[in-house]
Amino acid sequence: MKASALPPINKISLRRYRPLRKYALLYWDIKIAMLACSLLTGFGGMLGPYITKLTFDYAYTNRDWQLLVALTVFGFFMMLFNQVGSNVQQYLQLYASQNLTFIMRADFLRHLYSLPLSFFSARSTGEHVYRLNSDVPGTSNFLGGIVSTLISPFISVIYPLIGIIWLDWRFALVAVVATPLFVAHSRYFGHRQRKLAHLSAAENQRVDSEVVDRLAQIKLVKAFGREKREVRAYLSNQIKLIRLAYRSFWLNLWSGVSSSVMNSLGQGALGLYLGYRVVVVGDMSFGTLIALSMYMMQLLGAARGLAGLYQGVLNQLVPVDRMLDILEQERTIQEPQDAIVPGPLQGALALRDISFGYGDDKPVLQNINLEIAPGTFIAIVGPSGVGKTTILNLLLRLYDPDQGEVFIDGIPLRKLKLSSFREQVGIVLQETLLFNGTIRTNILYGNPEATEAEIRAAASLADAEEFISNLPNGYDTKIGEDGCLLSVGQRQRIGIARALVRHPRILLLDEATASLSSTSEAAILKALQQGEASYTLVVITHRLTAIHKADQIFVLHEGTIAERGTHEELLMQKGVYRILWDRQFGIDEEIADTQV
Repeated sequence: MKASALPPINKISLRRYRPLRKYALLYWDIKIAMLACSLLTGFGGMLGPYITKLTFDYAYTNRDWQLLVALTVFGFFMMLFNQVGSNVQQYLQLYASQNLTFIMRADFLRHLYSLPLSFFSARSTGEHVYRLNSDVPGTSNFLGGIVSTLISPFISVIYPLIGIIWLDWRFALVAVVATPLFVAHSRYFGHRQRKLAHLSAAENQRVDSEVVDRLAQIKLVKAFGREKREVRAYLSNQIKLIRLAYRSFWLNLWSGVSSSVMNSLGQGALGLYLGYRVVVVGDMSFGTLIALSMYMMQLLGAARGLAGLYQGVLNQLVPVDRMLDILEQERTIQEPQDAIVPGPLQGALALRDISFGYGDDKPVLQNINLEIAPGTFIAIVGPSGVGKTTILNLLLRLYDPDQGEVFIDGIPLRKLKLSSFREQVGIVLQETLLFNGTIRTNILYGNPEATEAEIRAAASLADAEEFISNLPNGYDTKIGEDGCLLSVGQRQRIGIARALVRHPRILLLDEATASLSSTSEAAILKALQQGEASYTLVVITHRLTAIHKADQIFVLHEGTIAERGTHEELLMQKGVYRILWDRQFGIDEEIADTQV
C-alpha cells in the first residue's frame, strides 16, 4: 500500500482487518485479566486525590494525627497495589503478545510457502524476511496489547472524570468541553505520522532487501569490483532513512509542542478558575481544590493519551497492513477438499492439450500433447526459451496450465494431494540450490530419514562419492552459502544425490549435468538407467550426446512439440533435431543458424 494513498479508518477500511479477529480473540482470559488489572489500578489512582483532600480538609485542619497516619499508610499501600497491578498487566501483555507472535509467524510462514512461484519471482527474499521478523511481531504486539492500547486510555479518562463530578459537577462540564480539542489535534497529526510510518517501513524493507541480495551474490560483487559502489549505495539509502527520521522528528516535535501549549493554557485557565472559587467566592475547600487539581492533571494526561489513541492506532496499523498485504495474496495452486492421496506411483505422465503462459505475455507452450510410459527414459530438447523447464514446472504443479490437463498414472494432477505426490518426485534444477551446511545435511534434505547407506548409495549413483571421500571431513564438510566452497560440477552431483535419496518414482533433471564433462554426464545417466530403482526419467539437456539412448525424445520449437522419436528416427527426419545435432558438432552451422 502506498503511503500517499492511505485509507481513513472507517467502516469500509475496517473490513480489511476482519481476518485478524481470530487472533484478537485468542487468550481472551488473559485479556480479561489485563482489563481487571486496568480497572483496579485505575480505581486506585482515583482514590489518591481524594485521600489528599481528606488529609488537608480533616487531618491537617483538625490536627488529627491518627487520621493522618491512617491516610498515609492507606495511600502507601494503594500506591504499592497500583504498582503491582501495573506490573502484572505488563507481564500478561508480554505473555499474550509473545504467544501470538509464535502462532502468527507460523501461520504467516505456512501461507507464504503456499503461494505460487510467480509471487516470489516478483519480490525479494529480504522483503519476506523483513515482514516475518518485523511486521508480524508488530501485529501480534498490537493484538496482544489491545486492552492497553484501546481500553486503558478510556479507563484513564473515566476515573478522574468520576472524581471531578463527585467533587464539583460544574467543573466537570468544563473538562468535558475541552476534551474534543485534544482529539481534533491528534487526528490532524495522526494521519501525517501514519504516512511517514508507512514510508519508513517501506524504505527500511527496500534497503534490507538490497543488502541481503548483494551479500547473497558477494562473489559477483567482488568479481566486478563493485565493493565501493555497493557501500556508497548503502550509505545513500541510509541518508534517505535519516531524512525520513528527521521528518518524523519534526512532525512529532510540532505535535508535542502544540499539545504542551494546549495543556499549559488549559491548566492555567483551570487554575485561575479554582483559585477564584477558593479565594473570592469561598465555596470550595483547600483540600477540594488540591484534589480537583490532581484529578485535572490525571484527566489532562489521560486526555492526551486518548487523543493520541487515534494516532497510536494508525502507527500500529502500519505493520498490520503490511502483513495483510501477504495474507491477502491468493493461493493459485489449490487442492480439492477430497484430494486423492496417491499410493506408490507407476510413473506414467501425460500432458494433454496444454497451453501455458506467464502472466499476460505470449503463451510459452501451445497445444502440447505428450505421453510418457512408466519406467522410461525421456528427453526434452530444443533451443533456449521454448518452454522445456516450463514443462517440468507443470509436471510438478508449480504452476497450473491455462488450458489442458496434466495426468499422473491417468489421474488429473489437480486432484492429487500435492505433498504426497511430490514426495515421490525427485528433481534437480538447472541451478543447483544448496543450503549453508554440510554435504550430509544437503543430501538429507531430500529424505531426512535416509540411512548412512542410502546417503552413500545416492552419492555413488551421482558420481559424488569419490570427491566427497577425498574431502578432509567427508560428508560432514561445510560447503558455505549456496555451496560456494564447491565447484559447480560438485554442486550438481550433490543435487542429483539429494534427488536420488528420495527413492523417487519420477526423476526430473533440468540441465542437471550441464557443468560436468560429457564423459561424466554419460556415466551418470547410464548409472541412473541401470540402477536397481525403477523410475520414470525425464531429462532436459542441450548436450544431445547425453540422451541419444533415450527411449523417446521430444523436440520443442516455438512453444510446440515439433518432433518426437528416438535419436536415430529424429536424425533421419532431418528436421529441428537434426539441425541442433549438426550445429552442436559444427556441421552445417550456417543452415542451422538460419532455421532455428
